[in-house]
Amino acid sequence: MERRQQLATLLARTGGTRAILAARARLRVPVLSILTYHHVCEPGPDYRFDPDVADVTPAQFRRQMELVKRHFSVIGVDELLAGLDGARLPPNPCLITFDDGYRSNLDVALPILRDLALRAVFFVATSFVTERRLYWWDRIAYVVATSRRERLSLDYPRAMTVDLGDHARARATLVAVIKDEDGIDIDRYLDGLSAAAGVAWSREIERGLADQLIMTWDEVRRMRDAGMDIESHTRGHRVLQTLDAGGLRDELDGARVDLARELGRPSHVIAYPVGRTILPYPKVRAAVAAAGYRCGLTNASGVVAMWGRRDHLDLGRLAVDRDLTDDMFLGQLAFPLLAYRRATPSAGKAPFKP
Repeated sequence: MERRQQLATLLARTGGTRAILAARARLRVPVLSILTYHHVCEPGPDYRFDPDVADVTPAQFRRQMELVKRHFSVIGVDELLAGLDGARLPPNPCLITFDDGYRSNLDVALPILRDLALRAVFFVATSFVTERRLYWWDRIAYVVATSRRERLSLDYPRAMTVDLGDHARARATLVAVIKDEDGIDIDRYLDGLSAAAGVAWSREIERGLADQLIMTWDEVRRMRDAGMDIESHTRGHRVLQTLDAGGLRDELDGARVDLARELGRPSHVIAYPVGRTILPYPKVRAAVAAAGYRCGLTNASGVVAMWGRRDHLDLGRLAVDRDLTDDMFLGQLAFPLLAYRRATPSAGKAPFKP
C-alpha cells in the first residue's frame, strides 16, 4: 500500500493523474469506472457495529464526489445497460454504487449527491428492510463489541473457540464462517453466538438496532423519488456460492419480487453479496441469468472495458476505504492498478466489505 500511495502522490503532484483522465476523456477511451460504497460514517471508539463497512466519512465522501464531478460523466442504470448493449457512453463514464441499504445513504450521501447534481445506484438487501433485521456482519460486530467475556466457544456449524480480546480479528473469524460455510443456517449460528458471548438478544432488541442503521421502504422510495436508482443486493445477503438451487431462487428471484412490489418496477442489475466473482460457479451464473438480471457487479478490482467480449454478469468495481487519501482515490480511477486488491476467499486477510 505504501508504494501505491507514493505513486499516487507523485502522479498527483506532477499533474499525471489529471493528464491521464483528460486524455481518456478527449480520446473517449471506452472504459467504465464503477465505485463501491456501503456506509457513510465516522465510527468512534464506542461504535458497536462493523467499522470496516464505513467506507468514508461524510467529509471524505463530499471531497470524492467533487473529484468525480470534475473529471467524470456520472451515469445511471439505464445508461449502463445501454452501454453494455453497444451504445456510446459519455467521456470518462463513472457509476457510483452503494451496497446494502444503510440509513446513512439517505441521511448523508443523498444530500451530497443532490448538492452536486450527481446520481447513484443503491443495491438493497430486501429482507432486512422488510423484516427490520440487523445485517449479519453488524450483529456479529455488535456481539463482539458488547460481550464481557474474554473468549467464546461455538459448536455450530463446527466446534471453535474465538478470542474476543482483538475485536477486529474476532469479527473476521466469525464473519468468515458465514462467508465460506455451504448451507449454513445463519439464524442458528448467530443465536448460538449471542448465547456464547452472553449478549442478550431478542426481536425487539434487533428491531431497535436495525432502525438505527437500515432504511425503511418509505425511505428507499424517497431515494427513488430523488432520482436515484434502486437495484438488487439479493434478499438476505447470502453468499450465493454457498447456496443450493432453492436458496439461489429465494435470494435472486425473491429480491426482484420484493423490489417490484415496493417500487413498482423490476430490478435488472444485481450487486453480489461479499462481491465474489461468479465465473467459476456455472450454477450460480445460470441462476442469476434465469432470475432475469441483465448485469451483475462483483468487488473484483478494476475498470470495465466497454469493448470486445465480456460477461455482463461479472463486472468489476473499485473499492473505497476510509484510509484512502484524495490522491489515491483519484489515482486509482485514473490508473486502476493502484486500486485495493481484495484478498480471497476468506475474511481476516482484508477488511470485510459486504
